[in-house]
Amino acid sequence: MNPYYGVRRLGPYLGVIQVIDVGDACAYSTNGHTWRVRQQTSSGTFRWGVTQVTDEGLDKTRIVNADNLVEALRYHPPVPFPIRDRYELWLLNNRTRAPLALLRTRYLAREMEPVGDPHWRPFLLTDTRFVSPTLERKERQTPVRGWKTPHRDQLETQVNLASRPYPAAQWFERQADGSGIGHDGLRVADAERGRTLPNEQFPELLISEDWDDQTQRGLVDDYHDWYAASLLAHQNLSTGTRQRLEQAACKRPQALLSSYPLIPEVLDSDAIEVALVSAKLMNAS
Repeated sequence: MNPYYGVRRLGPYLGVIQVIDVGDACAYSTNGHTWRVRQQTSSGTFRWGVTQVTDEGLDKTRIVNADNLVEALRYHPPVPFPIRDRYELWLLNNRTRAPLALLRTRYLAREMEPVGDPHWRPFLLTDTRFVSPTLERKERQTPVRGWKTPHRDQLETQVNLASRPYPAAQWFERQADGSGIGHDGLRVADAERGRTLPNEQFPELLISEDWDDQTQRGLVDDYHDWYAASLLAHQNLSTGTRQRLEQAACKRPQALLSSYPLIPEVLDSDAIEVALVSAKLMNAS
């Protein structure tokens, strides 16, 4: 098994993480440069070890009982590593039973745990920064009386309502061609276990962009644009999607600077370079 791979962090979405896994020890990085280490104890559980290891400081770092990991860190291939979390848990659209929103992913089949809570969450509870230009325009046209519902809450309600009244979630094993083989989950019908859905039925990003209402579609687009810098680290994106995400990411240059080392392909290098310089200037001020 190749010890070098990437996985997406979800529940809610937090981007892509790089993993070096040698069995009894693992290293994790959000930027491909600084690593956190977990080691297996004598009881078989894993605990966080050395707080932080950098590529430059590796020769001066000693990790007890982790020689294999030190070797793997010292000679790791260039990031980003291939994303390997091909087991995906999708919240299902109640009407079409098609994938609606990505809840979490796993690298190995044995990690597909039973589904307890199928509720989709767009952000951490403490993250209240999201602003949707689509909803801002709507609010200017039709002012809201009283307290306005935060845009993040409106998005969360929109997506979860599409799965109700009895939300279902299903694990899928994605294939090389993008199709997915259905496994078990929550409220999955017998006929749905073992079904194969073509790549076109899976949202390319995090949420389905197929909505009847223009405002709903715009809100989902705004959410993906908000996370554009992190989403650019996803692999096998279509050219049109990557182009759109690059344009959105350049509007939030500091987020782009953090994600840039993990982006596998750049289409408009001039625009990205301008945004990166802008981010460095912002950080220095």
